[in-house]
Amino acid sequence: MNRSIEALATATRRRREQAESAVEKALKAARKTRTPVSVASIARAAGVSTDFIYRHPVLRPQVEALRRARRDAIPGDAAHAPDAEAAASALVRRLTQQLAADRRKHREEVAQLQAALAAAHGELLALRRHLQE
Repeated sequence: MNRSIEALATATRRRREQAESAVEKALKAARKTRTPVSVASIARAAGVSTDFIYRHPVLRPQVEALRRARRDAIPGDAAHAPDAEAAASALVRRLTQQLAADRRKHREEVAQLQAALAAAHGELLALRRHLQE
């Protein structure tokens, strides 16, 4: 291999190892602080791109596992309580039904308006023909 290619490969490997080390340090710090964890927060703390973490086969599962563990361990969190989830689900169902009813109503109104427009066009045509006679 060419010496310059070897130098580039070595530099790339060293940068990747430094980035991996920085992410591992950020994960370690996040485990100690008990703050909410996301890929973006870990990437920001490590000084790497989120793409680096998302594409990494080892670091991404670690970040996601910590995020899930942190989310599940937050006591009294109303956003993840079973009652809150059921209420949110019922709300979504109710809003979906309301949207479906509104769409049905609007479709019927559009059909009525199209029928009235067709009738008006027919009347205009009849009047034009009558005036031409």
